[in-house]
Amino acid sequence: MSRLLEGVAGVEESLLPARGTAPTSSAAGSGERRLVPAAEGSRWLSALRLHILRSLTATISGRPRVALYVLVKDSGSAADRRAIALAYAARAGFEVAETYVDEWRASPAARFALARAYAALRRGEIDGLVAASRVDISSCDSVYEQELQRLRAADGFLALALDETRI
Repeated sequence: MSRLLEGVAGVEESLLPARGTAPTSSAAGSGERRLVPAAEGSRWLSALRLHILRSLTATISGRPRVALYVLVKDSGSAADRRAIALAYAARAGFEVAETYVDEWRASPAARFALARAYAALRRGEIDGLVAASRVDISSCDSVYEQELQRLRAADGFLALALDETRI
């Protein structure tokens, strides 16, 4: 699991900037903020996701139990994206308990399988979700961040086979 956490060791939640902003390099200690380009936003979202992952998996004894989450478009096959997520879960040392598959809809709030995954998190049946990439959750930064916060509120994490900067 240490490979999962590379690059985020020592990232404190208080050091994570507000969405869409980052401290300027010259003002690192002053709290001054500026708008960030999309690439920096992707790195920020990745750091947030990995911070949540690290903080929650540190409290789990044994192998974290996860569900695979797959989003398919136009009644397509979930097999390829599920295989990517499953291979990643195996490499990371996760125990896969379930697979949830949704058809693409405009908002994660309209996805019934994702709602069932959140319910499983709240019941303590799983510790987190594994997806092939962030587009399984949302390609929109603000919606994706909102889902990361919802996962955290449900005491769950998101692990991705492809991080936010390699969609």
